[in-house]
Amino acid sequence: MSDRVHFIPVGFDFERLIFPISKGELDADRVVLITNRDPEDSEETSTSTAAQLAINMSDRLETSFDMIDIEARVESIDRETLYDYETLYTMAYRMFLDELEAGNEVFVNISSMPRTTAFAFATAADSLIAEDHEGLDGLRNRLHTYYVAPEDYLVLEMLETLEDEAEFLNELKEYEDIRVHGHYEKVKDLLKRVYSSGVTEGARDLNGQMHVEFPSSPGSDVKDFEATILKFLIDRGAFQSTSELAEQLAEETEEEYDESFRSRVQYNVGKLEGKGYVNREEAGNRLETSLSTMGRMWAKTH
Repeated sequence: MSDRVHFIPVGFDFERLIFPISKGELDADRVVLITNRDPEDSEETSTSTAAQLAINMSDRLETSFDMIDIEARVESIDRETLYDYETLYTMAYRMFLDELEAGNEVFVNISSMPRTTAFAFATAADSLIAEDHEGLDGLRNRLHTYYVAPEDYLVLEMLETLEDEAEFLNELKEYEDIRVHGHYEKVKDLLKRVYSSGVTEGARDLNGQMHVEFPSSPGSDVKDFEATILKFLIDRGAFQSTSELAEQLAEETEEEYDESFRSRVQYNVGKLEGKGYVNREEAGNRLETSLSTMGRMWAKTH
């Protein structure tokens, strides 16, 4: 008998991650909670408010699923991986594929966690459905991605409370208590920043840049020899010329390196470039060949 398995990346939410299951809208036999907490973290040892909130949500979900007799397993990812789209995609693809190959039905809740995680998990699910996996029939009916909208945004209530607090503190200032004045200025400054920048501020530096690219989902139109080239490139890295790539690939595959083989490699690399799987850049009078992000994603999951 197959299981219904929900993969749930956990951020700062609780009800959106459990209600569809606990209220009987979606069936579940097992859930996999994806968290970015350090295994050694606890509410007592964590110092940041964000970390404490994430720990609380993860622990509460695990306990709550246990109370409704649903097995919950926690999978932790490094915090450095939280915005690494390529790694997240690869991890999600492999986890989903393992469950599908075991004959199970997979559900993916993308309501929480940073958008990098949500998009990576959703794209991995879409890629599996789009590909032709031998022996995996009916994937469109066995792999589901879903989102749960919030009924209320607590941040809006927090802003209203801060406005009331600022008004209250302003009235108390007439008593000349310097502590009241300090609290008032702090609250007013926070409100000013929120109304100016929104609920986030600044843009984080992620390995030297402020953005994360979401590449297209790897397609299923990779031919046999194209696949050989992609897997060779993921193992060996970039090549300074097509001739160098062809020569070493011939040695690897134990084929004769001649003009015919070199032309075959050149033709297929050109096809892969057109599909977006490889990049070719001029380096002097040569074309350096390397995998694109989409090419690496394909090679890591096939």
